[in-house]
Formats: sequence, C-alpha cells, structure tokens
Amino acid sequence: MKMFDRVLRGVALQLAGRDWAQLKPLVIREYERHKTDLEYVPPLPAQELLVAGEDHRFFSHPGVDPIAICRAVWRRVAFGKIEGASTIAQQLVRVLTGRYEQTLYRKFKEIVLAVLITTVVPKSVLPSLYLRIGYFGWRMNGFREACRRLGFRPDGMTLLDCAELVARLKYPEPRVAPSERVSLIRRRATHLLKLRRQKHRYLVRRLPAREITHEPV
Repeated sequence: MKMFDRVLRGVALQLAGRDWAQLKPLVIREYERHKTDLEYVPPLPAQELLVAGEDHRFFSHPGVDPIAICRAVWRRVAFGKIEGASTIAQQLVRVLTGRYEQTLYRKFKEIVLAVLITTVVPKSVLPSLYLRIGYFGWRMNGFREACRRLGFRPDGMTLLDCAELVARLKYPEPRVAPSERVSLIRRRATHLLKLRRQKHRYLVRRLPAREITHEPV
C-alpha cells in the first residue's frame, strides 16, 4: 500500500505540478498557523464528528476515496442522484483555492491536489486544519470566527456544540437562518452524533492525542 501511495503521489505531481506549486505554500502556511495558534484548536470530538460524517475511510485512503467516487458515479448513472464523494483533503483544497465550479476538470485537479496535500501535512492533522479554515456560514469563515459568532469557547464546547458546528459545514448558516435551515442543522448534528458513537473507539486511537484540549462532554 505504501508503494502504491508513493506511485500515486508521483503521478499526481506530474499531472498538477504547476497548480501544486501555487497551493503548497498556502497549505504550509496554514499548517504553521495551526501549530502556533493554540487558543483555537478544534476539540478532538469535533474532529471525530467531521471524520465520521464526511470521510469515514479517512485513514485508509491517500487523500481521495475511490470507493466513494465509484459509488457516487454509479448512483448518478443508475438513479440520477447527485451524491458527494469529497474527502476532507479535497474539501481543504476547495477552500484554499477558492475553486467551486462544477466541472470535471476542476474536480480532477481537486482530486490530484488532495493526494499531494498528504505529502506535506500529517494525515491526522487534516481534520483539525480543515475545521480551522472551513466555511460555517455568514461571518463564520473558519473555526475562530464560528466560535465567536456562536458564542462557543473552544476549551468548553459540549459534544452537541461540536456536532452543531460541524453540521454547518454541510448546511452553512446564513445571516438570518430560516427555520428550515435550523432544522437541517439540528438533524445533521443528531446524525453526526450517531455516527461518532459507532466509530468513537477507532477514531480516538487514530487522531493525535495532543489535539485534546478538554474532556469531551
């Protein structure tokens, strides 16, 4: 598997060398900020919820999940349903590049760059890094702004607080959230809590212990 990952990364570098030359400094900059800004470290439960809900094969793929991609393609062809297949690394690429257009070319570049991100950032750090810069809604560009707007203290967030925060990655909160959006966020949070309970022992062994800033409630 390690040999396959090395070959895949080499191919990815050949396919997206120029784009990677632009993205790599941004990734390294955010990683350095992550290591020094200890006041706003996303709690471990929030990272667990993110992995469980967005990328449950996170620790077994090289930045892109072939199984999820094949499933999404099959459901689109067979049932006409649009299903997401983006990994945390891919979502990180999307935020850092600001590229969201719905084209196959953009998606291909995103996949290739997601593979390369894992060459400069430890895999276990990616969930925390993505939470730090993800878009949670109006005036919530990143974990710091989200905590301030929602009134959360990073070292005092309950498990429900973490779930409702992570839920906003899928359903960003507008300036004035209608009842339908609030309901979606709450349902998503409940679903994330269920997934996290199922995978907690596995996740807590794989995510870095140094990210724990308080005992999960």
